[in-house]
Amino acid sequence: MRRAFAARELGEVTALGWSDAAALVAALKDGTPTLAIASIGGDNGTGISFIDALKREHPELPIIATGPAPNPDLILRAVRAGAVEFLVRPLQAAEFAEALDRVLAKAGMRSRSGRCIAVYSAKGGLGSTTVAVNLAFALARKDPNLRVALVDLVVQGGDVRVFLDIRPGETIKDVVEQQSSLDRHEFEAMLHECPDGVWVCPDPNLPDEGELLTGRRVVAVLRRLAESFDFVVVDCEHTLNERTLAVLDHAERIVLLTHLTLPAIRSLQRTMDLFSRLEYSADKVSVVVNRYGSKGDLTLSDLEKVLERPVTAKLPNDYRATIDAAARGRPIHIGSPKSKIASALDNLAVTLNGGPPGGKLRGGLGLFRRKTE
Repeated sequence: MRRAFAARELGEVTALGWSDAAALVAALKDGTPTLAIASIGGDNGTGISFIDALKREHPELPIIATGPAPNPDLILRAVRAGAVEFLVRPLQAAEFAEALDRVLAKAGMRSRSGRCIAVYSAKGGLGSTTVAVNLAFALARKDPNLRVALVDLVVQGGDVRVFLDIRPGETIKDVVEQQSSLDRHEFEAMLHECPDGVWVCPDPNLPDEGELLTGRRVVAVLRRLAESFDFVVVDCEHTLNERTLAVLDHAERIVLLTHLTLPAIRSLQRTMDLFSRLEYSADKVSVVVNRYGSKGDLTLSDLEKVLERPVTAKLPNDYRATIDAAARGRPIHIGSPKSKIASALDNLAVTLNGGPPGGKLRGGLGLFRRKTE
């Protein structure tokens, strides 16, 4: 428990007995507690009176109750007294960390500063990894003060490490398992730091390790990353499994890739229908045509008529620049900084942040300019 508090920089932890609830509440009057953990004992609910008294004295104080068993009556009494979470003892580190993050987020004590951008295509072969990798570097290079995290969630055969020629020590599997017990510096040390302000969280080393990456655990990592980084770019799997849907739900923006070919557009239509049923807003989803200019079955105008909306961006078909970058394990802007694809990615980075093509990313701490610590 203390490690979870230390990892979130919540300050000192003080243990107090609740045998005399009134005396305990009086002892807390001289200070303003951040959070209370109340241990409830037995079926009689010893400790409920403490929650009730503490809530009356500190109405805004978040309280997590813990009990010996998931007794429905005990849970109901704790919630009625003022608890916002109920956990069963003995506490599991991951479960406690997730509950702590939920409580702190609701209380506004951990405001999410970074934006999560999910790069997704329901059909393989559309260049989602190329776009995710180079979009991350495009975001970072528009402002030297920005920090960008790049997450490879293609758990079976992810290629981010190949595109950047990295041999990471830890992967997304390790980060998911350990993040709840790490402080900020330890957490960031698990990522692979690249030049130009990008940190990479690679795919698992073994395909079966993907079973550990549930949607809930992955989103917890993305939230943690958003506390340290201005942008979190996720290269998503093509399969719409529970993990992918959790990431898409969580993301502030989705870069939905397509080509101007019939199979790609059919896949795009099905995905857009699903997003409509999920009630994603039009602002959340950015349709991007990749490899624009290559031979296709439809025109851009045809596509926009089908979608009944304009596409967000067109990334030109620059085969030489993209293949050379992948083969050399480096971002496009390093090998071909003056290429059309590099310019288009720069414009996409600005557009995703609400600016006009050719403009600059917005500054300010709340708008993705971070002070050095």
